[in-house]
Amino acid sequence: MKYSILLLLAVFGLVSCSHDETATPTTGSGNLQKVVFYHNSPNERQWVIENNLLTKIVMADETLAEEFIYDNQHRVIADKKYINGTLSSTDVITYNSDNTIRSINDLPYFYDAATHTYTYTYGSDFTINCEVNSDQLVLSYTREGSNAGQYQMTYANGNMTSYAQESNGAAAVVKNFHFDAGFGTNPAYAAVLAVAKVKSLTDPSFFVDGQASATLANGFDKGTMEPYHYNYGATPDIEGKLFQIGVEVLDSNNNNVGFYSFADYYYL
Repeated sequence: MKYSILLLLAVFGLVSCSHDETATPTTGSGNLQKVVFYHNSPNERQWVIENNLLTKIVMADETLAEEFIYDNQHRVIADKKYINGTLSSTDVITYNSDNTIRSINDLPYFYDAATHTYTYTYGSDFTINCEVNSDQLVLSYTREGSNAGQYQMTYANGNMTSYAQESNGAAAVVKNFHFDAGFGTNPAYAAVLAVAKVKSLTDPSFFVDGQASATLANGFDKGTMEPYHYNYGATPDIEGKLFQIGVEVLDSNNNNVGFYSFADYYYL
């Protein structure tokens, strides 16, 4: 592990800093077992992958944060959420014959196939409208009434190219993802799709890191919200059991002002 981290730091500039880079690091060998995001930080999250499906999200101290239950068609039928390791709530999901979502917690979501839009109304309290793409992933999400907010996503070639979140009419988060020198296939893409379909309706902030993209991005910027841009550097370890992505933070003059770990992909 130590060798891998040192190797990542040594080659980071070679892999990430040039948009003309054409080499594509090879991801790990074997079956993906786990993805650790923001390793050794307060935001660390571990995605547990079993049979190529995301089954659990675990905190840094290995406390369970979320658990996903699937049916025999690999659709998420229950999303269990935990606080300090104790079950706090469960979303139960049912599906129509065309695999669109019919209800969440016995409350109906109406899907208009012509506009690719889900609509949900909870009395006079709030209304949700969610437009999805052909993969049933959120394009735009609007909640009116209590806890009002909006999300906008764009896609190209199976990749999320932008993510924007608004709160009280003002931009809260913006990310524009770059794929011009990407690192090839996203190892976790297939594992996360069923969860992402549900999160499109229940929690679009799940998409903030662009992990529902078929290809690994090579960086992102935050538009006019801040002057920095972020380049990804990636490398496998020498045994093919670990594939790491780090983030180099650059200012408007391309000076390095920081570095942090983004994702570690572990293989059996």
